[in-house]
Amino acid sequence: MNQKKGLFTGKEFISEIMEKMPVAQEIFAAHGLACAGCHINVYETLEQGALGHGMDSESIKRLIDDLNDAAENLAITTSNPPKNPVLTDIARQKVLEFQSLQSAEGFGFKIEVDDVEGDISYHLDFLEKPEKGDIIIETNGINLFLDKQSLRLLQNYTIDYGKNEHGEEGFKVDK
Repeated sequence: MNQKKGLFTGKEFISEIMEKMPVAQEIFAAHGLACAGCHINVYETLEQGALGHGMDSESIKRLIDDLNDAAENLAITTSNPPKNPVLTDIARQKVLEFQSLQSAEGFGFKIEVDDVEGDISYHLDFLEKPEKGDIIIETNGINLFLDKQSLRLLQNYTIDYGKNEHGEEGFKVDK
């Protein structure tokens, strides 16, 4: 499969493509894929999704070419590639403090992000080792254990610790 150079390679998660270029859902539909309404689009790469729906390598190449043509016409670039989440110094101190209180020194800080129809929730825990499929991100001396969806949702964010408007303390996630 001889692929021309472009923004998309087929290795990106489907949801990332749609986030970067919303018109992609129309291109997917033109190729017989209903990716926009599929709940698996945050877990599958374009190539995996297309293969899962019976597309052959030549059809996948045409789909990727169409996406790249649209990206070129819309002047969509990778000038601002996503950055891994960053833990502030204050958040680092709190992680270390909580690890000590729970006898979990040296454990990874597991963060799971759930996005249910725009309602975001965070689940935090300390794990001795990452779960299957987790990606390990080191930030400020702490290992974050993140599944692919959580990593995607936390890209370009800072994890801090402080008080909210009600005076309650906790971790907070900000752009």
